[in-house]
Amino acid sequence: MFVTLALVLLIVAVPGIERRRTRRSQPIDEQQYFAAVHAELRAGASVREALAQAASGQGAVLAGVHRLATSGASLDEVAAELSRLPTMGAAADAAVRVAAHSGGRAAAVFLRLADRAASEADLARQRRVLTAQARLSAGIVGGLPLLWLAFGGVGRLQSLVEAGGTPVALVGVAMETVGVLMVWRLAAA
Repeated sequence: MFVTLALVLLIVAVPGIERRRTRRSQPIDEQQYFAAVHAELRAGASVREALAQAASGQGAVLAGVHRLATSGASLDEVAAELSRLPTMGAAADAAVRVAAHSGGRAAAVFLRLADRAASEADLARQRRVLTAQARLSAGIVGGLPLLWLAFGGVGRLQSLVEAGGTPVALVGVAMETVGVLMVWRLAAA
C-alpha cells in the first residue's frame, strides 16, 4: 500500500512541479525587445532611454535592465545586465558598450540584433520540430517502467517491501523518476 501511494504521488507530483518551474522562467522575446529598442532610438531617444522604455514590463532579466537604466547606473552596468539574455546577451552587451563609449548610432545595430534573435528563435522551433519523434520515443521508453509499476508491478514491489526491502524499492522508484525527469528536461530543451 505504501509503495503504491508513493508511486502515485511521484507520477502525479513530479510533472506538475516541473511545469510550474518552467512556467516561472518564461522565455524573453528578444526579437521584440531589440525591435522596441530600435524603434525608440529611431524616435530620438538616447540609448539609456531606449533600453529602459523597451524593457519595462518585459520579464525578470529586463526588469533589471529597466531598473538600472532608469536609476542612472552606468551604461556598462546596464550592458552587463543585458548579457544575462539567454540568446543574444553577449551581442547586446557589446552593442550597448560600443554605443556608450563611441557615441555612434546604435539603431541599426539593434535592428540587426532583432533580426538575428528572430532567426535564432526560428532555428530553435525547427530543432524542436525535427527532434519531436526522438523526444516522444525517449518519453515512452523512459515512462514504460513507471507504467509497469503502476499497473502490474506493484504486487511484486509490495512483496519486496514486505520482505524488508523498503529502502531498495524506494531507491528504485526514485531512480526511475529521476530518469523520467531527465528525459522530460531533454524534451523541453
